[in-house]
Amino acid sequence: MKRFFKKTAGFGLLFLGVVLFFAIGRILLIRNDKDAYIMAFFAKREMLAGKNHRQQQSIILLGGSNVAFGFDSRMIREATGLPVINTGVTAHFGLKFMLDNIAEYLRKGDILIVAPEYHHFYGNKAYGWANTDDIIALICLDTSVISGFDTEQFKMALCNAGSFLCHSISVFAKWPVNTDMKGYKRSGFNEYGDYVKHRTMPSRPYTHASPADFDTINTAFLDYCENAVAALRNRGIQVIIIPPSFAETSYRKVEERLIPLFSELGKRNLGFSIPPQESAYPDSLFFDTHYHLSHEGVLIRTKQLVRLMETGGFVR
Repeated sequence: MKRFFKKTAGFGLLFLGVVLFFAIGRILLIRNDKDAYIMAFFAKREMLAGKNHRQQQSIILLGGSNVAFGFDSRMIREATGLPVINTGVTAHFGLKFMLDNIAEYLRKGDILIVAPEYHHFYGNKAYGWANTDDIIALICLDTSVISGFDTEQFKMALCNAGSFLCHSISVFAKWPVNTDMKGYKRSGFNEYGDYVKHRTMPSRPYTHASPADFDTINTAFLDYCENAVAALRNRGIQVIIIPPSFAETSYRKVEERLIPLFSELGKRNLGFSIPPQESAYPDSLFFDTHYHLSHEGVLIRTKQLVRLMETGGFVR
């Protein structure tokens, strides 16, 4: 029996060593791949800290990949006369991280457009999405990002560290190695922070949202959002909250689960300035997920936002 345990322990240690080897290799690849999609986070952080933004009122777009893939910032700039920075990268970071990260860069007079993915308000997705690698990759690139983490975010990061290790093996199973699972690249972003590489590509099949993903509303996080947004508004920052772009079929499938969320947001002065039904676009306007718009969808959504800003008196 003792011999069996020794063999088992030896095999376990060997397996762990192999997994760690691949994980370290993947971290080194990410660090050296300047065109990795996640590198856009740092480029956008530089845009926020840059002279252009510091010296004049700006429009800042905040959210996950529904924002990255969802706007034509040049069109917004031409319509409003204000510089635009699209900070969207991925929802996997969690909305709490996005709100905390953006706060220090905002100035009095800025207009913050927040378009959060619906998933953020259910379960613990506000603190990062389980079984995804993005927040771990971000920490590997810049450990300072964890300085504002709370207990829930640390728990999610630890959970995702395990999946990062396992996914690292599958990354090396294909050659050449691709550090971005879906093939998105840093070079796919334009100077405003919009992801544009997909706009000339045909749409791909995608899976619609499931009601199972919208089970329990995280009211504790909603309270956090209420305080965070109130603090920004008290600093003289205009905060406009709009729905994410969402495929119509997905919206119909989960609408009953979303209605209580809309009520909770309204109670906290976090209601959407655009009716959610108007952001449930036809399925044909999406590229590869129920959040990622195609070019045609981007133009429709951007015109919708510009119209809101003009009629709402947010800009000239």
